Parts: sequence; C-alpha cells; structure tokens
Amino acid sequence: MGLGGGFAIVGAATLGGLLVLAPVLAISSRLQNPSTVLIFGLMTGYAVSAFVTLLVAGARPDQLERWIAWGFGSFSAVTWTELQVLAPVVAFGLVVACLSIKPLNALLLGENYARSMGLNTRAMRLLTMAVASMLAGVVTAFCGPIGFLGVAVPHMARAMLKSSDHRVLVPATILLGALTALLAQLVSLLPSQLGALPLNAVTALIGAPVVVFVILRSRNGVFAG
Repeated sequence: MGLGGGFAIVGAATLGGLLVLAPVLAISSRLQNPSTVLIFGLMTGYAVSAFVTLLVAGARPDQLERWIAWGFGSFSAVTWTELQVLAPVVAFGLVVACLSIKPLNALLLGENYARSMGLNTRAMRLLTMAVASMLAGVVTAFCGPIGFLGVAVPHMARAMLKSSDHRVLVPATILLGALTALLAQLVSLLPSQLGALPLNAVTALIGAPVVVFVILRSRNGVFAG
C-alpha cells in the first residue's frame, strides 16, 4: 500500500482506538474501584474482539488465513516499508508522553491542584487519550493484537521503582515495555513441535499474573478479602 496507505492505516487505527476507549473512560469515571475499572476494560476488549471475529466470519479462505496470522501477533512480520510508518509514529507518541510528565505529576495531586497550577485538565486528558489510542492502534495494526503488555508493564515498573513519579515511571515503563516485548518475541520463536508460538499467548502468560496480582492487592478489589 506504500507510505500513504500506511499512514491511512495509522489514522484508521487511532480512530478505532478512540471509539473503544472513549465509552470505556466515560463509564469508568462512575466506578470508584480501580480493580473494577481494570476488569471492565478487559471485558470490553474481549467483547470488541468477539465482534471483530464475527465480522470476518464470512471472509474468503485466503483473507481468513491472513487474519489468523495477524491475530497471533508478531514483531518480525513487520516489513521495512511498514517500519517507515510505524517507527516515526511510535517515536512521536513516546515524545509526547515524555513531554507530559509534569502535567501528569500535577494530576496525581488531584484536579483542583492541577487547575491551580494553570493546567487545563480536560485538554490534558483528551491528549493522553488520543496519544494512547494512537500508540495502541498503530502497534495493533502492524504487529497484531499483542495483549496485556500495556496493562501489566506500568504496574511492573511502579512495583520495581516503588514510586508513582512520572519522571522515573514513564522512562522506566518505555524501557521495561520494550524489554518485555523483546523477551516475549524471543520466547515465541523458540523451537517447538508446534513451530513459532503466538506472540499474544506469550505476552498473556507474562501479563495475566500481574493483572491478577494487582486485583488481589487492591484494598477494595472485588476478589480481595
């Protein structure tokens, strides 16, 4: 499709991410328990995946084969042409994340404090939502639905650093996310009787225990005593 088609995919993926993320945030704003919000987000993701599966049920055999291969997830399947689109978009998103460290730290102390510091909290939330949708959408479009990393890695970084300061948390999350993704890709390529393992299955094995731990650790978690 060339570079023009690649950037069109980025736009469509970002829009798709926003269409899913916006209602999740709207409903989660009424939920007080972080664990409930986490579970609600995961269930929404599964519901969307089921809907997409229904949409491709009538696809041609060759299209269905490509869909299944994409659904397994893989970083090695990205071509050099796709990388010319993927790399600058991801780099732009990470730069925006790093430039947002100070406003994010202000939000940690509450919206009233952030407003007193001159921060437009509504604009900041919209920017964060747009960049998160872009990053998640573009990686999913080119690499497949690689789940759990985005949910698990920030909690892993926070637990390792024992800090919520975004000045250290954002760079640590970027580095730990890249390292975890690379490790998962290497594990998926290990020789086995089944051939290459699905990357999203490996990331689920890494991320699912972290998500369960976060839920159980929550004071008011639905599974906590």
